[in-house]
Amino acid sequence: MFKKSSTTSQMDLFSSPEMILGKRAVKSYSDPKGWHNVFFDLVTSKVDEEIFSVLYKSGNMGAPTAPVRILVAMSVLKEGFGCSDENLFEKIEFDLLVRKALGLSSLEDVPPSLDTYYLFNRRLCDYADKTGVDLMEQCFEHITGQQIKRFNISGKSVRMDSKLIGSNIAKYSRYEIVLRTLQKTLSHECNMYGLNPALRKKAEPLMGEKGNHTVYASDAATLSEKIASLGAVVYAVLKRLKDTAPGYALLHRVFNEQYSVKAGVVTLRDKKEIKSDSVQNPNDPDAHYRNKGDQKVQGYSTNITETVEDDKPCIITSVQVEGASASDCNYVEDAIDKTERVTGETVENLYADGAYQSPENRMFAEAHTNAQGESMKIKTGRMQGGARFILRPIAGSGDIEVADTRTGAVYIGKYINTTQKRGRRWRIKLGEGDWRSKPFRYFEEKDLAASLLRQEIESLPIEEQHKRNNVEADMFQYSFHARNNKTRYRRLHKHRLQAVRRCAWMNMRRLAIYISQMTPEEYGKYILTLPKSILAYIKRMCRSIFHPDVFFNNSSLNLE
Repeated sequence: MFKKSSTTSQMDLFSSPEMILGKRAVKSYSDPKGWHNVFFDLVTSKVDEEIFSVLYKSGNMGAPTAPVRILVAMSVLKEGFGCSDENLFEKIEFDLLVRKALGLSSLEDVPPSLDTYYLFNRRLCDYADKTGVDLMEQCFEHITGQQIKRFNISGKSVRMDSKLIGSNIAKYSRYEIVLRTLQKTLSHECNMYGLNPALRKKAEPLMGEKGNHTVYASDAATLSEKIASLGAVVYAVLKRLKDTAPGYALLHRVFNEQYSVKAGVVTLRDKKEIKSDSVQNPNDPDAHYRNKGDQKVQGYSTNITETVEDDKPCIITSVQVEGASASDCNYVEDAIDKTERVTGETVENLYADGAYQSPENRMFAEAHTNAQGESMKIKTGRMQGGARFILRPIAGSGDIEVADTRTGAVYIGKYINTTQKRGRRWRIKLGEGDWRSKPFRYFEEKDLAASLLRQEIESLPIEEQHKRNNVEADMFQYSFHARNNKTRYRRLHKHRLQAVRRCAWMNMRRLAIYISQMTPEEYGKYILTLPKSILAYIKRMCRSIFHPDVFFNNSSLNLE
């Protein structure tokens, strides 16, 4: 059954790298401010293995053959380096700093095997598919919470932004999507042999067809006929197969997204009816489509939330990954909840761009109060959309002042009435003419609220606006290893694993830089906050190499 591993290893005088390396190399290898020692201290040793115990219940292969904390740390290193699995294991075998980061301090320590590493990641994805619970995200929250507590980082102010990232899939036409899905379904022999001879005769020629060749060699009329006849074959296949057959669910989904059936006749849907969350490629059915400005993405949207505090590193507290069609404003409530769970503090200020503004989020912020009863403030950049008119209420009356930014004219909006559905309404007269020329312009209560919010946002000091802009560094670092804005992964759960691990590495690097810039006095206080197990480990290493000055510049620090 599952058993937690130890964070320390037995020191061996003859297999310790410190006894083999030169004095200068030992100084770098043993420097507690080095990234490898910081990684072990802040990531490897902080993994709560109990979180992953559900993967190793009795009857499920028993206990892991390698410490879970090392497997988790290996996956974080992989995303940190942006390397392949082959390069990762090469580094673990021969790179002393990487081995030290994983806690493999002795040359005789054996790292986990490739099979063990793959099995662990497969179990994570399978568990997420079955239960909807992301264990790696729970581990990330635990590690980040320990880091925030150690460095006393405040979570009262946060900022967030999103990034569209492409999936590792090819762009398919509608014909290719349907054809490739049918081929994947019928590639299972049980499905092909479940068809009657006549239907099998129609389907077999399609199995070897290359969709891109067909599309390239066909004109519009011919392609329309082919995709219609293909839909009829798919419809017949779905009627013959059981809904529990391998690949049936995906084929059924693609068929209903691309075709409609009336009185037994299959017709191709109009392009305007195809939604952005439809299947873009059967190799990654979780990927969605989004056209954002000049960026067209078939993949996912990653939302990152981090702390904002002067003179302290910005620590990522929440990582959310959804299909690319997900709206930015839908991330806010969950991100705030996760951040407060990690930091243990109530969020008072949220810095974001205008895409995060919505009536629901403003209502959420108004109801989200701290201990003093103050509501959370959403400080965003410019709101989306234009604003020709600037509206302001006139004190002492029910009218409003309306400034036309296009002409410079100022009008008095006369109060008309109040409706139950739309609230108060006002009207201004734009010019001369009768009712046919529509010289009047009407404004509703929602228009006044949006205008007042826009004015409040634009009046923020430049320092406050810069706090939101700095989150762009997260987006750059998160996608640093992506080629052509695509990751190497497919499926939603794998993208979530990649995003969480990459952000765990980013947090570690920021803290490593922060530690390297500490004064001797500050660093002495930091050392005293280390757990006793880490202090005992450092003390044993000092005694084994007879160079205690390698570790500490503060002579007043007493290890005894």
